[in-house]
Amino acid sequence: MLTIRDIAAKAGVSVSTASRALNNNPRISVATRKRIQALAAAEGYRPNYNAKNLTAGEANTVGVVFPTADHTFPENPFYIDLLRGINTELMERQYVLSVAISKTQDELLANVKSMVTQGKIKRFILLYAHRTDPIANFLRQNKLRFVTIGQPVDDPTDLFVDNDNLKAGIGGASYLLDQLAVTHPVFVESTHDWAYEQQRREGYERMAAQFNVEPLTCKLGDLEQARAFITRHPEINGIMATDDFNAIEFYRLIRESSGANHFPIVSFNRSLPVGLTDANLHSVDLYPEKMGAATVTLLFSDRQPLESATPRQITIPYEIK
Repeated sequence: MLTIRDIAAKAGVSVSTASRALNNNPRISVATRKRIQALAAAEGYRPNYNAKNLTAGEANTVGVVFPTADHTFPENPFYIDLLRGINTELMERQYVLSVAISKTQDELLANVKSMVTQGKIKRFILLYAHRTDPIANFLRQNKLRFVTIGQPVDDPTDLFVDNDNLKAGIGGASYLLDQLAVTHPVFVESTHDWAYEQQRREGYERMAAQFNVEPLTCKLGDLEQARAFITRHPEINGIMATDDFNAIEFYRLIRESSGANHFPIVSFNRSLPVGLTDANLHSVDLYPEKMGAATVTLLFSDRQPLESATPRQITIPYEIK
């Protein structure tokens, strides 16, 4: 196995200089850093993170935190794909993931604090971004490195990975109104008021105005309220939903009310197998596995800086299928 000593010898520098260069220490000139980093890459050198982290008192583990508001993650393929992308990238860095899941914010915060104090975990990925989040606040206060899935609400300096949800909302609504010729759409969202839902709804409302149609919106929480909404709006002939599960649940209520089938739907995440529903379902693929991998790349950008104009964020493109 190639060691730091081998790289130092090939570069004609001391071990300490090679180490500083590979860790982007400003004490080493930019030219020397680039030369040694290029040599290390060409030789296939992989840092010994175990030794490095042992010295720094950091576990070779990344904490992955689930949102308390979403209890559907065990059966939601979106989360599974996120974890797959995260785990693949962590394995490349000789790290493992440790999951924090709790029913309440207090329990979740206690879980994360334990991971930090007892598990010596100093890097985290939050699978959400929410206003006044106690987990993010705790991590900031303790100067621990973390990345969120979704654009941060409270601190613009937070690292994050996201899709362009406004643009995706515009694209999805345009497809529903133009390609699928829907004239009376409804936008279906959860009751959690997530930032990504607000952005997709804004995109939907912009396109509704452009097509001169009424931008109906329904929060899918209480099913009786949703049924009453459907009864008040028998004209609905198409659905745009913030994810596939909300789409299918609202479609089930539409069928229950009117018996309609092959209903045109545009939703997000592409989580459901083809053929699971008789709806005319089109999904906006957000590429969650790529999102998961990107969070790890960003999380470790303090060790491997990104060559990017926006080094604190990574935006993953979407595709309507």
